[in-house]
Amino acid sequence: MKRSVLKLTASLLLAAALFVGPVTAPALAEDTTSSSTSSSAPESSSSQQTAPEATPVPQVPGTANPTGGAYVVAATVTDVAGGEVSTVDWGDKVNIVLKIVDRASAKFNVKPEEIAARINSSVFTFTGTAEIGQFYEENDDPTGQNDPAYNYYSYVLLFRDVVYNGGGNTLPIDLSYVDNALPMQQFSVTIGQCVDEDPNDPSKARAPSLIVRQSSYGNETITAGSPFTLSLTVYAASGTESLSDVVASVTLPEGVTMTGGSLSTYIGSMSPKSTKDVSFSLQASAGFTGGVADITVNLVGAGALSGNAVTGSTVISVPISQPDRFEVGQLQISDTIYVGNSTSVTLNFVNKGKNPVANLEATISGENLGADMTQQYIGNVNAGTENSVDFDLMPTQAGPMSGTITLTYEAEDGSLKTVTKDFSATVMDMPTYDDPSMMDPGMDMAQPSAGFPVWGIVLILVAVVAVVVIVVVVIRKKKKAAAVASLEDDDEDL
Repeated sequence: MKRSVLKLTASLLLAAALFVGPVTAPALAEDTTSSSTSSSAPESSSSQQTAPEATPVPQVPGTANPTGGAYVVAATVTDVAGGEVSTVDWGDKVNIVLKIVDRASAKFNVKPEEIAARINSSVFTFTGTAEIGQFYEENDDPTGQNDPAYNYYSYVLLFRDVVYNGGGNTLPIDLSYVDNALPMQQFSVTIGQCVDEDPNDPSKARAPSLIVRQSSYGNETITAGSPFTLSLTVYAASGTESLSDVVASVTLPEGVTMTGGSLSTYIGSMSPKSTKDVSFSLQASAGFTGGVADITVNLVGAGALSGNAVTGSTVISVPISQPDRFEVGQLQISDTIYVGNSTSVTLNFVNKGKNPVANLEATISGENLGADMTQQYIGNVNAGTENSVDFDLMPTQAGPMSGTITLTYEAEDGSLKTVTKDFSATVMDMPTYDDPSMMDPGMDMAQPSAGFPVWGIVLILVAVVAVVVIVVVVIRKKKKAAAVASLEDDDEDL
């Protein structure tokens, strides 16, 4: 049965929370095993006298006495920021977190604030006392009777900013009490992450590896024909000796040249975990069409003590695009526009670049346009291709009309680009036709046939009229004569 006996100070709780991941879980797992196996658990722990592996659940050796004493059941080593580390070199500053089973303190009924834990070794430099957190009173009586003889404390010891000096990997701990009459408890744990190699011993020196930690070439895409600077941060990784005669060089692909300086830069000496910045002035040719320039960075150096050669290389991919030369030409629109009459506006465009543009779209917007269609999808435009886009307009009121045609497309590098063209015109009212001399501008005037004079048409009309008059007179005379003859016949009959 577990019961909390102390609310720790805010700083101790913060320390415990910082390492709850790497420490608490394995510690509790070990405690569970200890509870189930009673007094055999500490002896099992003492049998594991090998260095712990650098894993999230470290295997920690310890010595235990079921009837008294203290020992370690779990340990974690982190950097000062709290990140777990796998190796600790000479001069490194780390935090050491230990999960403790303390039977002696429980036997003496010592309160947590009366416990002081110190490191007693020249191998590790630490001043002050450890922080105590996650403090519990526990009992592992195998009979389940909670015999006080099986009472023990479990808690976390946090040693901050411990400096590893080399000379071994055993961490001895002195556990003392405010009551000096109580006997001091002493125990130790092996910190397997320690690399016990003297950086001044050539036979044990280990040179750092060389890598490019960061690279930059300025913009997201370099335009062919434009200069650019390749900036590099060279990093000497963890080691036990410095490097000398470090040189950085570049191998350039076809179409990429230097604009100044040399293909190699002498860096000189580098200590472990240090960085140096170098740069190269480069330019892609105007005709570069490869899309991406793969530049190889070569790094060489040697161990300052051992003389061992160190090399490294990496490839920096620099995207290079041709300049965008998509252009719009003249815009065409009628000089005379009437309200309600349909007209059109036309915009010419051309792709003068060496690469096609994709997904070209045209849109029109503005005032008093009356356009039924405001967007058109044109598609891809190959290099050297010329075309145009038309929009039909029908303004609804007299006065000014203004608009903008926008062309949107995808460049070679995938970026979205736009080109715009503005236009304006004046819309006039449709003229009225009360004056017979006025004609509908949309109607064609009837014109006499070419080559036939007006007077000829007049003569023809007069002749037609004369013929009609003659015919009428003749018909009338015939009708009158017929009537007279009929009367004479009637008289004879009488």
